Amino acid sequence: MTAPSPALRAQLRPVIGAQWINLALCLSLLSVAFALRDSISPAVWVRSTIILIVGLLMLWCGKEMRRGRRWAYVRAKWIAVLGTIGFVGVAALPGPFPAWMRIEQGAQALVFLALTWMLTRPALALFFPRVNARMIHTEKPIPLSDASARDASLDYLRAFIVLLVLLHHSVLAYAVLWPAQPRTFRILPAPIVDPQRWAGFDLLVIFNDTFFMALMFLLSGLFVWPSLERKGGARFLRDRILRLGVPFAVAAGILMPLAYYPSYAVTGADPGFLAYSSAWLSLGSWPSGPAWFIWLLFVFDAVAAGLHELRRRWRANTRAPRYPGADGRPPAFVAVLLVISALVYVPMELVFGADGWVTLGAFSFQASRLLLYATFFLVGIQMGAVGTQSGILARNAGLARRWPIWLSAGLAAYALRLAVIIALILPVAAAHRPLPLTLRLLSDLTLVLCCGTISFAFIALFRRFAIARHAVLDSLSASSYGMYLIHYPVVVWLQFALLAVAPSPITKGAIVSVGAVALSWGIVVALRRVPAIARVL
Repeated sequence: MTAPSPALRAQLRPVIGAQWINLALCLSLLSVAFALRDSISPAVWVRSTIILIVGLLMLWCGKEMRRGRRWAYVRAKWIAVLGTIGFVGVAALPGPFPAWMRIEQGAQALVFLALTWMLTRPALALFFPRVNARMIHTEKPIPLSDASARDASLDYLRAFIVLLVLLHHSVLAYAVLWPAQPRTFRILPAPIVDPQRWAGFDLLVIFNDTFFMALMFLLSGLFVWPSLERKGGARFLRDRILRLGVPFAVAAGILMPLAYYPSYAVTGADPGFLAYSSAWLSLGSWPSGPAWFIWLLFVFDAVAAGLHELRRRWRANTRAPRYPGADGRPPAFVAVLLVISALVYVPMELVFGADGWVTLGAFSFQASRLLLYATFFLVGIQMGAVGTQSGILARNAGLARRWPIWLSAGLAAYALRLAVIIALILPVAAAHRPLPLTLRLLSDLTLVLCCGTISFAFIALFRRFAIARHAVLDSLSASSYGMYLIHYPVVVWLQFALLAVAPSPITKGAIVSVGAVALSWGIVVALRRVPAIARVL
């Protein structure tokens, strides 16, 4: 426990002031609810009582923080983060709350967001150090457990995103947003559409869709520049052909025809191999499924190699071009990224539509997001050129230190996107009317906002907490690329096998998710025992 001091009281003064403002808003809400007690929903009373208790708890934590108690500081910080998310949800999402209460909840969300910012300031965190733990507020970065090892946080973040991909594909069959299973063989985002579905899976699908592929491109770009500097362009591309080109050929040529057979089987057509082959070839293209990411990443790598070679020949500057915020100013960095993302994504979406894909044989990509993904890839290159132990990625930088703010911003952006979809877009879609331009622009901007904030929220979380290495997580990380390659047939066949059984959609989604992770992981671990395959996977 840190002894009370005038400096601590000075740091806490704005925090306590914001807590009193919040309590005043709580009391005002209760007063209005009492005056309108005959015409309001019981949910208003329940909500008002809960936030009053929370407001009193925050004041109590503030009192204990004045005494230097760390547990009060930690609780206050978590209450501020979660409270921000809760208030945004009440203000933005449909529910039993009247408009005047939504306005009041929006005001409280701003107060809690301010509290989150104040409670995560390094100047205040210095007064509440962790006992027997490595600090993140010192001037020296936190060393890894093995200085020569790869960075655990980035390896584990990449593995986590791959798990999200598996989860995403596992629950697509049970999301409400798809129409009934077509009776003709077509390649759809959900090869299997189960009659039993749950709207909760739609929330997960929308959440993932806003950011996870862009973040994968960013993470893929992190080590491109150091690799080019070390290997040179020609050797780098040879390695990329082995690491990306060969797996893409195997995935597109063998795994995807296997993965899409259940989609053909449910149409009731001739189940024979020759009939399926004929139907497959009549599609007019060669669907590559999730492997589209691999060939597009190879194209981006090839462009980066070409630019590096030109740069090497010109020798104008051996370092990568500076990018605003790359030296450790996360807000400026992300703000510029959001502006650029909007400039490259919105026009493409207006031209090609949000869901339009361009396909040429086995090569396909989502047209509206091509430049968005390229932007995130280039940003990853720049971040990697500055270094993963310095600049914005440094463990002692503002991104890792202020993770509660980034987490709150990401979840608030997602709540805003959900509100736009549920309150504005779905009613128009249900009436089978085209979206007006204003709604398309609003949808595009909220997607860009989610893409940037959620991506950097996850980076902040993993840079802050993923420090030590663990054997199980190391195995998952080493297998994650292979799991991405082979999971799709596993997922689709599990969904196909569960079509005729009775469990709820939640149970089916859980079975497919766990089964996909376990089977894909186990298969990759076995395959990696073969040295030639281990070089690729």
